[in-house]
Amino acid sequence: MRHIWKICLTLVVLSAFVVFFTSVDDISLNQHHVQSVFSRDEMESINFTERVTPGVKICRRDDLYTFSAVAKPSADWTKYTSIVITSWCTGSTQFNCFLYSTNKNIEMVKATLSRKRSNHGRPKHCACQYTCNLDNEYHQIKGYLTQVGLSPLKDIKEDSCPQINKYIYPTRQSGKMAICSKMAYGSQEPIKLIEWFEYNRLMGVDRIITMVQLINRDAYKVLKYYNKTGLLDMDIFPSPLPGIDIKKNANCKIKDRTSCFKEFSQEELKDLPWRHFRRSSPQGEHDQMVALDHCQEKLQGYAFVANVDFDEFIVQSNLRNIKEYFNDTILPKYQNAAGFTLNHSYFLANWGISGDGFLQMTQYTQRVDPRYVNYKNVYIPSRTASTTTHELTPKSGFRRIYLKKHHIVVHHYRTCPPVAYWKNCMNFTRYEDKKMLKIRKVMEERALNVKRELGIT
Repeated sequence: MRHIWKICLTLVVLSAFVVFFTSVDDISLNQHHVQSVFSRDEMESINFTERVTPGVKICRRDDLYTFSAVAKPSADWTKYTSIVITSWCTGSTQFNCFLYSTNKNIEMVKATLSRKRSNHGRPKHCACQYTCNLDNEYHQIKGYLTQVGLSPLKDIKEDSCPQINKYIYPTRQSGKMAICSKMAYGSQEPIKLIEWFEYNRLMGVDRIITMVQLINRDAYKVLKYYNKTGLLDMDIFPSPLPGIDIKKNANCKIKDRTSCFKEFSQEELKDLPWRHFRRSSPQGEHDQMVALDHCQEKLQGYAFVANVDFDEFIVQSNLRNIKEYFNDTILPKYQNAAGFTLNHSYFLANWGISGDGFLQMTQYTQRVDPRYVNYKNVYIPSRTASTTTHELTPKSGFRRIYLKKHHIVVHHYRTCPPVAYWKNCMNFTRYEDKKMLKIRKVMEERALNVKRELGIT
């Protein structure tokens, strides 16, 4: 009898150990899951409960800051073959990928540094991408994986500073067009943003992505409005940017980054120097590359993606819907195209208002001749290896097309750039161009409706 009692006692003790270690594993996994909901900076202000494994948190590393993790589909979109993690990095550390699945497993595969942008100018952090290959057929199913972490260790639970991102699954958007506008920051005039968004809606653009930094509150209202309509993805850049002392944060509370957008007026931000946003600097160029790489991965299911800024408008000479124009006119002519380079028509504010109305597209009706300067591209993601602000690299078998003789250009509304090429811009030949007056009525109606809805004066 005593022998049976000892056996029972042993079984009880063993059961207790199993329950204990299972709980520890669940706690660690749940901790990682909770952390993915917050920003890395916000986590530094959160006190963990006693039930959470001590020392496990998401924070800033000196060698890596991951921004997004996007699934890479097969050519026929029947499965996902890898994960691409867009980051700021030094490129000096070997990392492992940790794959979090819906069944609460964590599996490790080796991470490959698949792209590191040129470190010309010696930025502290380069734009880079890590790839995690998915050889397990379950991992290739949409929705099976939920998060991915990077760590130099073989057990991410032992890492005091892991980098964990929610897993983004892009979808196929045949025939559709998107825009990557890189970053929204500083002092932006709300009416100009409204004009830009409404024009692109009118021209058939289906989706826009911008990375938001410190920006004036009325501009933020505009971005939030278009985010709610489903047109705009607002992907918030870390504040402060990687490589900057967290304490130097322009009075933006790290725990609640929305204060970065609500506290400042356009007037208060108008004199904030570009260097606050690392523009123009070697590090600032890499910040832009992170934005462009993120866009290319997230928008890879679209037929066309344009890299243009908030003061640039893609215009067809007869004001045709630009999405339809690329689909039914341009692409059939160049069936092996990876992308299209558009000349720039500069409408210079230095020349003064030559038209009327309250929109810049009708106020400024004088331009220089379209030229191959600061040109921009519309590319086909499935045929493009990489892009920059002004360049694109085709995949093998495809080519870049320069649309110098076609009736589609970029209208760029700005002052004369402060560089040598534009030194005598006031003496450049001026050409009258009033085509945008054809859509003045519909554009003004759209802009006024949005202004009224947002309560912007």
